[in-house]
Amino acid sequence: MLPPATPAAVSERSASLVHAPGTTRGTALAVWPSAVYVQVGDAVLPVVTSRALRLPTAVVVPEPVGWGVRQGEEVLVGGGEVLFPGLRVQAVRTWRPLRVEPARARVAAGAALAALVAEHPWRRAAEDVVGRLQLGEPVEPAVAGLVGAGPGLTPSGDDVLCGVLLALRLRGDESRREALWAAVRPRLGATTSLSGSLLTEAAEGYAVPALVRLAGAVAAGDSQGALELAAQVAAIGHTSGTDLLAGFVTAVQEPVGAQGGSRSSAATAALEGAHS
Repeated sequence: MLPPATPAAVSERSASLVHAPGTTRGTALAVWPSAVYVQVGDAVLPVVTSRALRLPTAVVVPEPVGWGVRQGEEVLVGGGEVLFPGLRVQAVRTWRPLRVEPARARVAAGAALAALVAEHPWRRAAEDVVGRLQLGEPVEPAVAGLVGAGPGLTPSGDDVLCGVLLALRLRGDESRREALWAAVRPRLGATTSLSGSLLTEAAEGYAVPALVRLAGAVAAGDSQGALELAAQVAAIGHTSGTDLLAGFVTAVQEPVGAQGGSRSSAATAALEGAHS
């Protein structure tokens, strides 16, 4: 007998997976009181409470619930439902995730915003990526050192790249965004499935609400609002928010400039320190 259904809202980005006919077997990748990440084939489906961080692909339940599942246990997805061993989540509506939209005017990070990431350990690695793109140099060497670099479900190097991808979209710099994604996409197998899904979303302009709102504040020239939202982004996770912010702010800033070998060597040193 199936347990009573708990109503939920499914992201438009995950609706085709949740509403697919029949059911697909998945696995609980990670379980917390406020969220469960379900591995379904190559996709990761976040099922979260309304108080949790709302990832752009999430299924959201209105109240805290007992998931009734442990890491590694089977979860069934499809037919409009996510079925845990002791809980049935039923998608009754959809929600539209926020998206970074290209700014209508030139954008740049203000001095106060730039100062927030000036000493970040991954800033120079982000500068290496941005500088290579601006100079038309191959970006693959810098990307190879970032994808999957760092511990956790969303390694720091991936969060930095998400920030850069989102900033390039804000700047309307489609050619460089496409060049960066072309270098990142073949390497998604080198990182976690969750991080790979977030990189994929970032490449399309989707991110957590605080980051999208930060992009809007930067586009509007709202320095105070940008600082307040940057603090919200920085508070995400253990280091994920600050890593995301480092990539975003670095890529929103004015061009890094042609620093030649000094730029590359500095970034390499930063990466070596981070990996160690």
